[in-house]
Amino acid sequence: MGFKTKLLGIVLFLILSTLVVGCGTDGASSGSSGSSSKDNDVIRVGLQAPMSGDNAQYGDEMKNGVELAFININDNGGINGKKLELLVGDDKATPSEAVAVVNKMIMNDKAKAIIGGYNSSPTIASQEVSGKAEVLHVNMGASPELSKLSNPYLFRIILTGSVYVPAVMEYMAEEKGIKKVVSLYENTDYGVTMFEAAKESAESLGVEFISNETYNPGDKNFSAQLSKIKKLNPDAVMIVGLYNEVALISQQAKQAGLDVQFFSPDDSMYSEQLIELGGEAVENHIFASMLNLNMETEEMNEFKKLADANNVKVEANTAIAYDAAMTIAKAFEEGGDSPEKVREAFATIKYNGVTGPIEFDENGDRSNKPMIMQVKNGEFIVIQEQE
Repeated sequence: MGFKTKLLGIVLFLILSTLVVGCGTDGASSGSSGSSSKDNDVIRVGLQAPMSGDNAQYGDEMKNGVELAFININDNGGINGKKLELLVGDDKATPSEAVAVVNKMIMNDKAKAIIGGYNSSPTIASQEVSGKAEVLHVNMGASPELSKLSNPYLFRIILTGSVYVPAVMEYMAEEKGIKKVVSLYENTDYGVTMFEAAKESAESLGVEFISNETYNPGDKNFSAQLSKIKKLNPDAVMIVGLYNEVALISQQAKQAGLDVQFFSPDDSMYSEQLIELGGEAVENHIFASMLNLNMETEEMNEFKKLADANNVKVEANTAIAYDAAMTIAKAFEEGGDSPEKVREAFATIKYNGVTGPIEFDENGDRSNKPMIMQVKNGEFIVIQEQE
């Protein structure tokens, strides 16, 4: 009886192990693990991003940026004689999928670093996997909650909401003279924490949030929220969301006769797609941004030249992901095969990227100050420079 029980236990263990490894990994990797000899010749980096669904365009932009960086690095000899290889995991902008793809990329495909996610909630979930495995994880989530996680291997290549939000709130209060504001934010970690940061900042500026409306990512109809907002007659409306939904909200607001100043806390807006999708409805939209794609710097010009040569459209997310990949490469160049030394090299890096000077504080966040941008005549312009 004891032998049968042990045998049954072994069989069940093998079945469950197979299921766990295979769970949620459709399209989770764009490279094969290969032989052990190949393992010694490459450094695999996983991209955790939404590659399908309503957020797929953001994942595509990130992938383009990482691929451009890898082309740049590999064409110039790689890292200490090793080539960089990209693995792509579709997290579908959900925490459960993020955990599955990051687990597969690290455990099966032997990824030595992770870039992503784009959305905050999937990042908060997946960093539990990378942290335990001591794998460098460089994300693009804006939620201030990411600064509070006790994962020394987690870093943020964009600015935190704790930096974006006070900057845009101060501009709106001092330059636009707003007093009464309504928030309309996506019901996610990103949306909730950005609103909370804005509410805290508003108190010191004499600004009041008179009502707060929410929506779920992927929603298409915002008429109920906009009807309530119109009756309140606020000075401005703060939308916390991604550019596809901001474009829809702006169009529906115009159709409803809601003539009010819209603004957003960060550069999730910064894409030509906002203008293409929203048209005249997004005219005058204000947001804080960590970069200006029209900057005349050596790094920006080199990036644009590389993008043009590879038929890649220059977008903010592409530039940010490019910087994430280039910064990771610098850390591996210095840290070699030691995860601890790579982490230390990344934590202490000082590098001039496409998005400006890159260095990190004790929370793994960048300390740059944002600029304020606006849509004017169908273009993005800077209306307040970085301090």
